[in-house]
Amino acid sequence: MIAKLIVGKSFGGCVRYLLEREQSKVLDSAGVRDYGTKTIIADLNAQRKMRPQLGNAVGHTVLSWSNEDREKLTVEKMEQHAREYMEKMGIKNTQYVTVLHSDKEHPHLHIVYN
Repeated sequence: MIAKLIVGKSFGGCVRYLLEREQSKVLDSAGVRDYGTKTIIADLNAQRKMRPQLGNAVGHTVLSWSNEDREKLTVEKMEQHAREYMEKMGIKNTQYVTVLHSDKEHPHLHIVYN
């Protein structure tokens, strides 16, 4: 598994990028209403407004696996790896949404967090 960390300024742009594709699916979330792009963005921005001093508040991590691992991976295993990753990286007690993408050959998911 490879992790790519991205820090940004716009939850709107990030969440729209992740969810406005046919090949995306919300796997897991906490602290956000995950039934629509607009509600996720609104919830993430509401918490962000509580700490206006943060310039780059958007945490975005991509977890990717080799295409050779595809047969061994299930959606549940990928979701479990995402939770373990967040725990080890200290991403806890905050909002997040985990999104599975199937637009590339290799299995990967995205974690967006506040």
